[in-house]
Amino acid sequence: MKIRSSIIWLVVVAVLLTAAVLWFGEKTPVKMPPAVSTETNVAPPVMGKPNALANAPKQTNGATAIVGNPSGTTIQSQSLSQPQDRAELLKAILQANDADIVFYGRVVDETGSAVGGAEISFNVQYENPNHRGNQPGKIMADGNGSFTISGYKGANLTVMPKKTGYALVATDTTFRYSQISPGYFVPDMGNPITFKMQKLQGAEALVSFNKSYKLRYTDAPISFDLLAGQEVAAGGDLRVTVVRPVGIISGHNPQDWSVRVDAVDGGLAETTVAESRITYTAPESGYEPGKTVIMSEASNSWAQIIHQMFFVRSRNGQVYSKVLFSFRINSDPNDFMYVTFSGVANTNGSRNWEATATP
Repeated sequence: MKIRSSIIWLVVVAVLLTAAVLWFGEKTPVKMPPAVSTETNVAPPVMGKPNALANAPKQTNGATAIVGNPSGTTIQSQSLSQPQDRAELLKAILQANDADIVFYGRVVDETGSAVGGAEISFNVQYENPNHRGNQPGKIMADGNGSFTISGYKGANLTVMPKKTGYALVATDTTFRYSQISPGYFVPDMGNPITFKMQKLQGAEALVSFNKSYKLRYTDAPISFDLLAGQEVAAGGDLRVTVVRPVGIISGHNPQDWSVRVDAVDGGLAETTVAESRITYTAPESGYEPGKTVIMSEASNSWAQIIHQMFFVRSRNGQVYSKVLFSFRINSDPNDFMYVTFSGVANTNGSRNWEATATP
């Protein structure tokens, strides 16, 4: 009987312990999920469908938003591992690329006067969930040179005004409407984009040149005749002076070196290749005697070669040139340096470069 009573007590104790565990387990606080990061470059976890952020603040031109949609906010990259999540993100990007195209522009000449009746060719690049491609179009500017492009959807718009007897003087002709990143174009009816066109006076004969030279290193100035395509003892159009240290110069052993370009009996003005292409009259002023390019070994842009575009006035104003100057320093002191001059020149004492224009 004593043994049976002990067994019964053990059973009772076990039941009581089990009930206590169940009771206090129900009272254990429920663990909350971790808080979403407040960093602006981290997207919240995707639960089912991605958050469309319909109430996100609209981005203004040049501003930064966190995540966006076609209504005007910016889409940032998200760390999405599930295929359906990536598909939803791609869909959102394509919808953001399907923006309303509205553009206000005006065409003027070099004096700021309206160029009425200019033909405006344009191209809309579109990429949406259904289609991808380009849609060209044409409209005419009114008598005040003003025009409006609307009624299209897309990611980018390219605008090219044309009129017989004029040449377009503009390098920024493409406008980004895609809202997948900050800084997209925002039209302003009260502030139309101005396109400058130059009225052509009549092309004059130009001399073109493209000559490369293979030279031994010297620290003495080297003169070049652009028109004859020759190295000369003195005179010519440009004079080049090179400074390099002894020893090897290379990407594995960068060293300080420099090259100076001087105009002979004139001056030069630094410019860009893009700007030179739409410049049909040489500058009247703004020239300097020369330009020194220094390659410092500490520079992130260090290289053994330089390319620079110049407007050059030489020979006491008798020659006006557009010159692309390329120079490669010799790696070994006994190696060759390489110099190239390419461009066009007006040798009539005129600043007219209209022969490079397309009327």
